Amino acid sequence: MIEIEVHTDQAQALLANIVATGRNMTPITRALAGVLADIPERAFAGQADPATGAPWAALSPATVARRGSAQPILQVSGILAGSIHSEHGPDFARASTADVKAATHQFGAKKGQYGTTRRGTPIPWGDIPARRFFGIGPADEAEIEEVALESLLRVLAGRG
Repeated sequence: MIEIEVHTDQAQALLANIVATGRNMTPITRALAGVLADIPERAFAGQADPATGAPWAALSPATVARRGSAQPILQVSGILAGSIHSEHGPDFARASTADVKAATHQFGAKKGQYGTTRRGTPIPWGDIPARRFFGIGPADEAEIEEVALESLLRVLAGRG
């Protein structure tokens, strides 16, 4: 008589880990939130669009004259760069900012787009080019994939 015995304890444990991870992806989303927060940090350091790598538009001559310097773009006070924060939960990871000027810098604005002052001066007083600091480029996609895979493997191995 031939007898075959199959022990499924390890497979069942692995499947239980997969099911538990599917219900609460926090170990993975925590790592991904860190990656997402690094993207704008690199954009500020390199003064370039994180999705395309294109350098940000130079400051206008009027802004340079008012400031006394052309560098660093978007970082005179550090408020915008310092306002970037990350969050994560069981089913999400994100990097964001609550800075009211962020959208203008991310997407740009046309002269007068926000109306006028009491004296009739346009807000903004001139065009502001988009200087994107949020976005995902090919290198970021690869890093996200790598971090997600490593995190998932750690979770499945019981070390997550």
